[in-house]
Formats: sequence, C-alpha cells, structure tokens
Amino acid sequence: MSRDSFEGPELTDHYTDAVREVIEAKQEGHRPPKAPEPAARPGQLMDLMAALQQSVDKARAARGESDANFHEPPTTAAMETTATKTAKKSPAKKTSLRKPRRRA
Repeated sequence: MSRDSFEGPELTDHYTDAVREVIEAKQEGHRPPKAPEPAARPGQLMDLMAALQQSVDKARAARGESDANFHEPPTTAAMETTATKTAKKSPAKKTSLRKPRRRA
C-alpha cells in the first residue's frame, strides 16, 4: 500500500511533508526550519500506587475485611527450645586405585 492509495483530509503524512520542507530549504540555501516544540499532552496524570491502594481498599470493603491484622504467632514449648545441632559430615571415601580393565 502506498501513500497515494489513502486520500482524505484526516490522513496526512507529516513526516514526508517535513522532510520535503528540509530538502527544499537546503536546495534554496536556507537553514531548514526548526521543529516545533511538542505540546504538553493534556490529560490527567495518575499516581499508580494511590490507584492501586484505592482498588485494594475497595476490594476489602466489598469482602467485609478490614485492614490486615498482624499478630504474633503463638509460641509453643517446642519452639522455645534451642535448635539441635546438625550432624557432621564424614569425609569422602577415597576411590580405588585399581587399573581399568583392558579391552580385547
């Protein structure tokens, strides 16, 4: 598809037009026109962490949950005893020094 196959006022090739202007300016011995400063995009900036927190709060409210309740786990007598020592590893056994078999 080429540029010529699309026609209409809303379909313009701004890049080709800008390149053409630069070429024409250089042919005439002028400096090429400066590119216009990009305009600030109108729109609403959003704090993603705040949006995430609102979503989490909304989901918790829908389930009937409150903020996370952190509590200490109950301690038992087994947890309060000291940890047992790990067994020591024995050194690796030496390999046999036998010669490999001869193949016939």
